[in-house]
Amino acid sequence: MTTRPATDAGGIEVLTFGCRLNAYESEVMRAKAAEAGLATVSGGAIIVNTCAVTGEAVRQARQAIRKARRENPRARIIVTGCAAQTEADTFGAMDEVDLVIGNDDKLHASS
Repeated sequence: MTTRPATDAGGIEVLTFGCRLNAYESEVMRAKAAEAGLATVSGGAIIVNTCAVTGEAVRQARQAIRKARRENPRARIIVTGCAAQTEADTFGAMDEVDLVIGNDDKLHASS
C-alpha cells in the first residue's frame, strides 16, 4: 500500500492497493480530484484504490478504510478500484465510506 497524507485543513490522501496500474491510476485520480476542488473540502479527502486479486487485499482495504476514518473523522472517504467494482455493496455498506466509484468512472474528475 502507498499513501500520501491529507491534513485537517484539506488535502487529498490516496491509499493504493495492488498492481502498478493502480499506482499510476491513483496519481491520475489525485490530480483530477485536486482539479475538481476536492483538496479544499474541510477535513480533506481520502481515496482508497482497491485490489480484488486476493481476499487478503480486500480485507486490508477494509481495515485501511476503518483506520482512515478513525484518524480523519472529517475526511470524505471515496473507495474505488477492482474490489470496489466487484464488492460495491460491501464497501457501500461501511459506515466509514462516503462514496463508492466503479472502475468505469474512477478517472473522471466529475465522479
